[in-house]
Amino acid sequence: MRWYYGWNVLAVAIVFQALMVGIVFYGFTVWGTPWITEFDTGAEMIMRANAGATLATGALMLYAGRLMDRFSMRWIIIGGTLLLAAGMVLVAYATSMWQIITLYTTLIACGYAFSTTLAGQVLAARWFPSRVGFAVGISLLGSSFGGIVMPPLLAWLLKNYGWRDANLMLAALVVILVVPLVWFIVRMPREGETRVADTAQTAQGTAAGEAPWGFFEVLREPTFWIIGLACLGTTLASYSFLTSIGPYAHDLGIDPQRMSLLIPILAVAGIVGRLALGWMADKVDARIPYWIATAVIWGTLLLTLGEPSYRQLMLISGLIGLGAGGLLPVCCVMVGQKFGARSFSRVMGMATPFFSISAAAGPWISAKIRDSLGSYTGTFHFEIAGLPLSVTAFGIYLWVLPLAAALMYFLHKSAMTRTAAIALPRRAAA
Repeated sequence: MRWYYGWNVLAVAIVFQALMVGIVFYGFTVWGTPWITEFDTGAEMIMRANAGATLATGALMLYAGRLMDRFSMRWIIIGGTLLLAAGMVLVAYATSMWQIITLYTTLIACGYAFSTTLAGQVLAARWFPSRVGFAVGISLLGSSFGGIVMPPLLAWLLKNYGWRDANLMLAALVVILVVPLVWFIVRMPREGETRVADTAQTAQGTAAGEAPWGFFEVLREPTFWIIGLACLGTTLASYSFLTSIGPYAHDLGIDPQRMSLLIPILAVAGIVGRLALGWMADKVDARIPYWIATAVIWGTLLLTLGEPSYRQLMLISGLIGLGAGGLLPVCCVMVGQKFGARSFSRVMGMATPFFSISAAAGPWISAKIRDSLGSYTGTFHFEIAGLPLSVTAFGIYLWVLPLAAALMYFLHKSAMTRTAAIALPRRAAA
């Protein structure tokens, strides 16, 4: 059997996501403690850099999705890689926290938007149109591998060279490794090259053509808002924990070296979640794996209400990673089923702000509660209509997740019927 070129493209997508997601997302929590010490600031100020980067990334992905429909993926990813590397170099020379916040909100956010997860999702969906959930899950293995490999490397670099020199070294590594791989391997499939499960349906879609969704058409579609808002509610909780695990472990008295080992646990569990829930979403009603992920995250947050031991924190990290890992492939399947292949990059670009808002707001809310209570393990007690209630930095999301799960109930299977059959790209794109 002839080797399918789509696997080569997925392999490169795994590499560039492992490096850049590992450095920017998973690495952020490693830099947090030295930034607090060097710039004499609090956790809330550190999270402003994360919030600025994620909100800017979400806004830029609206535009990136449209560009990926029209221009060379090769040049888009390389351009994003160079911008991200430039931002990391300038971070190494920052003299105040506001400069880091500015760089994360501009150069690093722009580079991340054009060269990481959205690019990997688009490549996976185009090369594997009938197995979007599984292919996106494989593509996102890069993010998980980044979580396994990069945090221990970052912790070692931090200990031996300091965070400034570490950023310079990592910027060089990104450029040297990613740019040649993308230039020589990444391209879109040519007409007739894509491997599909149902050739009859695909042939019909190619002949008839698939009408792409316009920007305002997507906004008027209730399915888009149900998917986006339900995923926003769930990722508020998961991103809050994922981004705050460093300061949270510090408040529990766990040293940075042992803390860095928690992130690979998150990443390995994320691999299982992405593959298992992505595969399931291709086979059954996609709401089922969504509800499974949400239930796992909700149950795990109950364990954070006390002061967990290191072993308990390892279990919490694994379960959160398992639930959070499967959310994005499931969302991609929902978008692909409803809006089709030709509109996939545009609609996913429009859906990304839901994830960005949650990635920005979730950690910021938890950090704000943490600073007011003195630690992530603190509890705020209050009453509403005589009913005693309490709030913790992560426990606040125990109220949000059931609402998100209930909203997803209204995404009836009949609403996911494609308005047009999936069509293959009409021309080759580099």
